Amino acid sequence: MMQMGYGTGMGMGWILFAGILWVLVAAAAVWVAVRLVHQSRPRPTSLPSPLDILERRFAAGKLTRDDFDEARARLREHELDR
Repeated sequence: MMQMGYGTGMGMGWILFAGILWVLVAAAAVWVAVRLVHQSRPRPTSLPSPLDILERRFAAGKLTRDDFDEARARLREHELDR
């Protein structure tokens, strides 16, 4: 009898292999795209703390000693509230 179908039976194996290959290619493309997007984004620089800003303003002469002490006390109260 003649066999009806697609050759000697290897057709399904090749179809499965091609499907897995396409999934791997798509996953690699997504991985490369994500890496490129994350790499091109600039890293955020750390901002100075409020106390650092206050100390700089005091050192520059923009605040009096009383203003500095009052503001520092308020900052410490705020930190304790967290």
